[in-house]
Amino acid sequence: MTCKIFHNYQQIRSALTNLDASAVVTAAVNLVESLSEGSPEMKSMALAMANTDDIEKQRGRFSQFTQKVEPLFKESITGGAIYKQFCPMAFNNMGGYWLSDVSEIKNPYYGEKMLKCGKVTETIEK
Repeated sequence: MTCKIFHNYQQIRSALTNLDASAVVTAAVNLVESLSEGSPEMKSMALAMANTDDIEKQRGRFSQFTQKVEPLFKESITGGAIYKQFCPMAFNNMGGYWLSDVSEIKNPYYGEKMLKCGKVTETIEK
Protein backbone atom coordinates (compact mmCIF):
# COMPACT_ATOMS: atom_id res chain seq x y z
CA MET A 1 0.00 0.00 0.00
CA THR A 2 2.77 2.48 0.87
CA CYS A 3 4.25 1.97 -2.58
CA LYS A 4 0.93 3.05 -4.15
CA ILE A 5 0.75 6.06 -1.85
CA PHE A 6 4.28 7.09 -2.83
CA HIS A 7 3.44 6.64 -6.52
CA ASN A 8 0.29 8.78 -6.18
CA TYR A 9 2.26 11.39 -4.22
CA GLN A 10 4.86 11.57 -7.01
CA GLN A 11 2.08 12.00 -9.58
CA ILE A 12 0.75 14.97 -7.61
CA ARG A 13 4.24 16.47 -7.27
CA SER A 14 4.78 16.16 -11.01
CA ALA A 15 1.36 17.63 -11.86
CA LEU A 16 2.02 20.62 -9.58
CA THR A 17 5.40 21.15 -11.23
CA ASN A 18 3.67 21.11 -14.63
CA LEU A 19 0.89 23.50 -13.45
CA ASP A 20 -1.71 20.85 -14.29
CA ALA A 21 -4.50 21.27 -11.72
CA SER A 22 -6.73 18.64 -13.34
CA ALA A 23 -3.93 16.05 -13.15
CA VAL A 24 -3.52 16.94 -9.46
CA VAL A 25 -7.23 16.24 -8.95
CA THR A 26 -6.95 12.85 -10.69
CA ALA A 27 -3.83 11.83 -8.75
CA ALA A 28 -5.33 13.04 -5.45
CA VAL A 29 -8.46 10.93 -6.06
CA ASN A 30 -6.17 7.93 -6.61
CA LEU A 31 -4.30 8.83 -3.43
CA VAL A 32 -7.55 8.90 -1.44
CA GLU A 33 -8.30 5.39 -2.70
CA SER A 34 -4.77 4.20 -1.76
CA LEU A 35 -4.97 5.45 1.82
CA SER A 36 -6.32 3.04 4.39
CA GLU A 37 -9.09 3.71 6.85
CA GLY A 38 -6.37 4.02 9.48
CA SER A 39 -5.25 7.33 7.95
CA PRO A 40 -8.31 9.61 8.25
CA GLU A 41 -6.28 12.83 8.54
CA MET A 42 -4.15 12.06 5.47
CA LYS A 43 -7.23 10.91 3.59
CA SER A 44 -8.96 14.19 4.43
CA MET A 45 -5.94 16.18 3.21
CA ALA A 46 -5.81 14.22 -0.05
CA LEU A 47 -9.54 14.75 -0.52
CA ALA A 48 -9.04 18.51 -0.03
CA MET A 49 -6.47 18.47 -2.88
CA ALA A 50 -8.92 16.53 -5.06
CA ASN A 51 -11.79 18.93 -4.34
CA THR A 52 -10.22 22.06 -5.82
CA ASP A 53 -8.79 23.03 -9.17
CA ASP A 54 -7.02 26.07 -7.70
CA ILE A 55 -3.33 25.23 -8.11
CA GLU A 56 -2.25 27.50 -5.23
CA LYS A 57 -4.66 25.78 -2.82
CA GLN A 58 -3.47 22.41 -4.11
CA ARG A 59 0.14 23.43 -3.43
CA GLY A 60 -0.68 24.45 0.14
CA ARG A 61 -2.50 21.21 0.78
CA PHE A 62 0.34 19.23 -0.82
CA SER A 63 2.80 20.89 1.57
CA GLN A 64 0.63 19.97 4.56
CA PHE A 65 0.24 16.42 3.27
CA THR A 66 4.02 16.14 2.85
CA GLN A 67 4.52 16.86 6.56
CA LYS A 68 2.07 14.11 7.51
CA VAL A 69 3.22 11.44 5.06
CA GLU A 70 7.00 11.83 5.47
CA PRO A 71 7.24 9.58 8.58
CA LEU A 72 5.27 6.85 6.77
CA PHE A 73 7.64 6.94 3.80
CA LYS A 74 10.71 7.01 6.08
CA GLU A 75 9.67 3.92 8.02
CA SER A 76 8.48 1.92 5.03
CA ILE A 77 11.26 2.49 2.48
CA THR A 78 12.72 -0.86 1.45
CA GLY A 79 15.19 0.20 -1.22
CA GLY A 80 16.33 3.11 -3.32
CA ALA A 81 16.25 6.68 -2.09
CA ILE A 82 13.79 9.43 -1.32
CA TYR A 83 15.05 12.99 -1.56
CA LYS A 84 13.65 15.54 0.86
CA GLN A 85 13.79 18.85 -0.95
CA PHE A 86 13.18 22.42 0.17
CA CYS A 87 12.33 25.73 -1.48
CA PRO A 88 13.01 28.67 0.86
CA MET A 89 10.84 31.04 -1.21
CA ALA A 90 7.62 28.98 -1.21
CA PHE A 91 4.60 30.28 0.69
CA ASN A 92 5.74 33.90 1.02
CA ASN A 93 9.27 32.94 2.07
CA MET A 94 8.06 30.57 4.81
CA GLY A 95 9.55 27.74 2.75
CA GLY A 96 8.13 24.42 1.70
CA TYR A 97 9.35 20.83 1.63
CA TRP A 98 8.50 18.03 -0.76
CA LEU A 99 9.70 14.46 -1.26
CA SER A 100 11.02 13.27 -4.59
CA ASP A 101 12.17 10.03 -6.15
CA VAL A 102 14.95 11.91 -8.01
CA SER A 103 17.66 14.22 -6.68
CA GLU A 104 17.15 16.79 -9.45
CA ILE A 105 15.14 19.79 -8.24
CA LYS A 106 11.82 20.31 -10.00
CA ASN A 107 9.97 22.71 -7.77
CA PRO A 108 6.23 21.87 -7.37
CA TYR A 109 5.57 25.20 -5.65
CA TYR A 110 6.66 27.42 -8.54
CA GLY A 111 6.69 25.22 -11.63
CA GLU A 112 8.36 26.81 -14.66
CA LYS A 113 8.71 30.19 -12.91
CA MET A 114 11.47 28.84 -10.68
CA LEU A 115 11.78 25.19 -11.63
CA LYS A 116 15.25 24.71 -10.15
CA CYS A 117 14.71 26.72 -6.94
CA GLY A 118 15.44 24.49 -3.98
CA LYS A 119 17.91 22.00 -2.60
CA VAL A 120 18.07 18.46 -1.28
CA THR A 121 18.10 18.67 2.52
CA GLU A 122 18.07 14.93 3.27
CA THR A 123 18.49 11.65 1.44
CA ILE A 124 16.39 8.87 2.94
CA GLU A 125 17.79 5.43 2.13
CA LYS A 126 17.43 1.89 3.35
